[in-house]
Amino acid sequence: GFTYTTESCFSDRGSLKILMSSTVTKDEDVQRGLENSLQVEAYERRIQRLEQEKLELNRKLQESTQAVQSLHSSTRTTGTLSRDKEVKKLNEEIERLKNKIADSNRLEKQLEDVVALRQEYEDSTSKLKGLEKLCKVLKQEKEDIHKQLDEALERQKSQAKDLKDAHQQRKLALQEISEMNDRLADLRSQKQKLSRQLRDKEEEVEVVMQKIDSMRQEIRKAEKARKELEAQLEDARAEASKEHKLREHSELFSKQLEGELETLKVKQGGRTAGVALQHQQELSKVKTELEKKILFYEEELLRREASHVLEIKHAKKGMQDSESQQLALQKEILMLKDKLEKAKRERHSEMEEAVGTLKDKYERERTLLLEENKKFTTENERLCSFVDKLTAQNRQLEDELQDLAAKKDSVAHWEAQIAEIIQWVSDEKDARGYLQALASKMTEELESLRSSSLGSRTLLPPVDISLHRGLVPYSSDRLDPFWKVRRSQKLDMSARLELQSALDAEIRAKQVVQEELRKVKDANISFESKLKDSEARNRSLLEEIEGLKKSLEGKYRNDSDPKLHDLQDSIFEYFNTSPLAHDLTFRSSSISEQEILCPKPEVTSSLSVTMSSEQQQEPKAHQLSIKSFSSPTQCSHCTSLMVGLVRQGFACDVCPFACHVLCKDSAPQVCPIPPEQAKRPLGVDVQRGIGTAYKGYVKVPKPTGVKRGWQRAYAVVCDCKLFLYDLPEGKSTQPGVVASQVLDLRDEDFSVSSVLASDVIHATRKDIPCIFRVTASLLGSPPKTSSLLILTENDSEKRKWVGILEGLQSILHKNKLKNQVVHIPQEAYDSTLSLIKTISAAAIIDQDRIAIGPEEGLYVIELTRDVIVRAADCKKVYQIKLVPKEKIVVLICGRNHHVHLYPWASLDGSESSFDIKLPETKGCQFIATGTLKKVPSTCLFVAVKRQILCYEMHRTKPFHKKFNEIQALGNVQWMALFRDRLCVGYLSGFSLLNIQGDGLSVNLVNPSDSSLSFLSQHPWDALCAVELSNEEYLLCFSHMGVYVDAQGRRSRLQELMWPATPVACTCNSSYVTVYSEYGLDVFDVYTMEWVQTIGLRRIKPLNVEGTLNLLNSEPPRLIYLNNKLSATEGSALTVPETSDNSKKQMLRTRSKRKYVFKVPEEERLQQRREMLRDPELRSRMISNPTNFNHVAHMGPGDGMQVLMDLPLSVLPSSQDENTRERARPPSSNLSRQQPLQQRGKPYISWPSTGAGESGVTMPFRSTSDPDQEFEKEPDSDSTKHSTPSNSSNPSGPPSPNSPHRNQLTLDGLDQSTCDA
Repeated sequence: GFTYTTESCFSDRGSLKILMSSTVTKDEDVQRGLENSLQVEAYERRIQRLEQEKLELNRKLQESTQAVQSLHSSTRTTGTLSRDKEVKKLNEEIERLKNKIADSNRLEKQLEDVVALRQEYEDSTSKLKGLEKLCKVLKQEKEDIHKQLDEALERQKSQAKDLKDAHQQRKLALQEISEMNDRLADLRSQKQKLSRQLRDKEEEVEVVMQKIDSMRQEIRKAEKARKELEAQLEDARAEASKEHKLREHSELFSKQLEGELETLKVKQGGRTAGVALQHQQELSKVKTELEKKILFYEEELLRREASHVLEIKHAKKGMQDSESQQLALQKEILMLKDKLEKAKRERHSEMEEAVGTLKDKYERERTLLLEENKKFTTENERLCSFVDKLTAQNRQLEDELQDLAAKKDSVAHWEAQIAEIIQWVSDEKDARGYLQALASKMTEELESLRSSSLGSRTLLPPVDISLHRGLVPYSSDRLDPFWKVRRSQKLDMSARLELQSALDAEIRAKQVVQEELRKVKDANISFESKLKDSEARNRSLLEEIEGLKKSLEGKYRNDSDPKLHDLQDSIFEYFNTSPLAHDLTFRSSSISEQEILCPKPEVTSSLSVTMSSEQQQEPKAHQLSIKSFSSPTQCSHCTSLMVGLVRQGFACDVCPFACHVLCKDSAPQVCPIPPEQAKRPLGVDVQRGIGTAYKGYVKVPKPTGVKRGWQRAYAVVCDCKLFLYDLPEGKSTQPGVVASQVLDLRDEDFSVSSVLASDVIHATRKDIPCIFRVTASLLGSPPKTSSLLILTENDSEKRKWVGILEGLQSILHKNKLKNQVVHIPQEAYDSTLSLIKTISAAAIIDQDRIAIGPEEGLYVIELTRDVIVRAADCKKVYQIKLVPKEKIVVLICGRNHHVHLYPWASLDGSESSFDIKLPETKGCQFIATGTLKKVPSTCLFVAVKRQILCYEMHRTKPFHKKFNEIQALGNVQWMALFRDRLCVGYLSGFSLLNIQGDGLSVNLVNPSDSSLSFLSQHPWDALCAVELSNEEYLLCFSHMGVYVDAQGRRSRLQELMWPATPVACTCNSSYVTVYSEYGLDVFDVYTMEWVQTIGLRRIKPLNVEGTLNLLNSEPPRLIYLNNKLSATEGSALTVPETSDNSKKQMLRTRSKRKYVFKVPEEERLQQRREMLRDPELRSRMISNPTNFNHVAHMGPGDGMQVLMDLPLSVLPSSQDENTRERARPPSSNLSRQQPLQQRGKPYISWPSTGAGESGVTMPFRSTSDPDQEFEKEPDSDSTKHSTPSNSSNPSGPPSPNSPHRNQLTLDGLDQSTCDA
């Protein structure tokens, strides 16, 4: 087990607070007064007196016993048997008389109490009569008030007429507003044109600015080039100066050389002329080279200077051109800006004028309408509140009258009992006088006996001698003289014990009577206090009624109404929402507070208080709006999950408050949420099973198995279900709103258990203590269950999960919150049939036959005979519709999805007389059939994209006749006939189309209803629709279900939410079945309850009704959903027994179209040979013995045989199951443990000792059971007196000290503790 917090609904204190909150607040003052009253002291004094009387009686008993013992000791030697008997009789009579005297005293006291009670009762009856008179007066006043109510209703009708006029005025105002909206639209279009021109001009300006930027960049480049050229010029000048210096230096050097040569010539006059000539030639060469270089450098300098000057001129020209262009562009920009500003000012002034006029008109009309609406709403609210108060008062008075009648009956019963007690007391008084006289007589005789015994003491020895000599019988007395004393002592002890037990019983009876009297007094006091309270309430209500009458009369005279706070922000919200719904909640609370504070309020003061309270509380109210949550979110009010894919509930825009649509009205309206409510603990409503019990992060095996590893998941135990949400990889990610698996705790086969290492062989050793298994039912026949392994972080977390799941299941069992089973999944046929793998459509022909559409064609399976018929040689079948009235089978088949018509006789295997292909139905998406009132034959409706073709079906040629074509608003996704209109579903919408063209079609998603505008904004697929009545429809989309009326407006604020993304959806008149990846979810279309969950993964429907389905498991299975609550669908199909290991095959017969599905002869012969070879296979065919009578011998010489521990007869299997159901206790732990024990332990019928029941079922115990000793060896003093516990001999009731009684009580206690 596990504990809960004090604020949880599961705790004892929490449940007591919830249950007794109303009664405790009313009776606190009364209880406190009773606890401190003088009656408690009186009762304590009476108890003390009783204890004193008990002590005195005990003392008198001891004295009497001592006197009797002394008397016996004195007369021991001389007393005779007759005298002993007389003394004993006298003692017994004395004790009886004493007891009767004590009883009479007690009865006198009780009589006094009873007389006092009778007086109190007479007073209460007089008060009751007065109250009845008051009730009559109140009833008359009630009738008067009803008359006033009728008058008020007539006034309300007149006000309703005024309201209609106001609505017409509102329509006119709306028309004017629409005209103004058109004008606004024209102005907006003009504004858009101007804005477009502005954008064009701005784009031109941007282009010019880009050009300017490019020119600036070119100028910068030119400046850079100029700077580079200047640097090159400087370098060239430096080089030229260097060359000039070198030239001068070379000239100087040449002059020096010439001078030296001349000197050399003079000195060396004797040298030869050839050497001189060589020197001169070298010098001339050097000179020519120098001259050439000088010329080259001078030319290069001139060329570079000229190019530099040209480049500078070009850059200056470009700069001037760009500057001039920039100035022109700047002038143009300034002009355009001025023009734009002028245009803006003009348009702005025009818009302001138009909007001002519109606002003035709007405000005037709004104020008029609001004033009128306020008048009517205030009057309606007052009348409604007045009527509610009166009805509540009437109910309270009726309840109090019923309580008074019940109390009256109980008081009459008590009066009868009191009369009996008085009669008994009078009888006891009469007997008391007689007993007192008899007691006095007895005491005198006792005294005389004492005196005689004392006087005859001296004569005892001779009498003894004579007796010893003459009489033989007294020899034994002589040998054992103390046997009389011992016997008398024993008798005295037994008498004393009996007296003590009688005393205790009387004291207990007296205490019970006193408690009952105290309860009656308490009830009378509380009843009187309640009557006083009701009188005070009636007075205050009468005063309020008079005040309200006066205020209403004054209002009708003056035609003035109090100003109420405007709760609507705009006229559009006011027209589209219910007026003053939020205001009513605040008003009711404020009025109740004022009534508590001052019981006689005036009308004006109450209105002012309500206005002030509204003004104070309104800013603190939640700003709620419908929101789509991206992760699982709990309701802040009921702690349940807000299940759904989108628009799961309301959320506050200011604080983190979120709640269901249904919880909005009952949730606290204070914003932000108080901290004590924000930290509300998890808890479950025990009566309804609503609320979140536990949540946390766990791990589940990957889809490929435990061997591949584990993946993280978010688990929530909520609303009697276990939700699992997949978590993507990564620590910071949040789970999505699509549930990966849902398990129902109310399932009969649901169980939670730990696992062993052998159960999860691929898990690591450290993970095994942290793994537990959750099991749920899967198939009804053959019975199969599915199990899910869950890994927690540690062992303590696992124990917490297991404890919470088991405890919640036990609570559900105790409160009888059983799972409502709508569909019982059954395997329709043997899964070894190869045709099942490729089935895409199916239909039920009758109780013994089904039609299936695999890829090979149309086949018919006779379930009971195992005969398969090939009905049609068409290609892949997509949809099957049977028309038994016209004896035609309609198919969508082939590559191009054409509609084909086949004769009914082809289902029996005969050759088809016709195969009609409707050529205009190429690309058919959906077909539907039905009958119309004006058309006697069955009609066929074929949907091809948006077009719907309508045909009449006939038994004779040409078998079909086209009579109409209808256009839908979108591509048809679903279609059904509702009475004489065709309901068509398309993307984000449904519509009712008139087939014969005699009326207008109805759009079931009305575009004028703003609460359904979200459907047009999202492309959601249409799944199905259900007609609840003439005035209400359920529209199922791929993300939710919406309830609408006959005009397509929303009829219910709450929407039907899917826990996971639906793959398909089927429906009938009462339930909607949604198919998702993890299984089936069944919803009640009337109550919107989530009724059933079936964990069949990857299942898809094969027909529109959803009765036949294909389970994509290994191997694939054909599943039949037996509707338990519908008699027609429940008896529609006879499901045969199936097995996974059958070796049946499709074998041809003489007919080409018929096959037999059975085990081939060769296979049967092979199985027979194997069985003959292997003796174990043969022994398996022989059943075990069912009954033995085991005989146990008690030993030599006893001659008794006792049947031990085994039955005289064994129950049959059906009886065994019944007894097992009866013996199962309601607690969850035993309900899970017992089936495990019962599987291995047979139940045995034990013979019963009493009449009425034939036997009691008890489990057979093994020899190792320590408790078996009670059954093996019954306790007794000797073996001769031992009788077995299963003996069939009828015997008397066991004595209080009997060991068999102890054994029986122990067994009973064991069973009772198990039940507890």
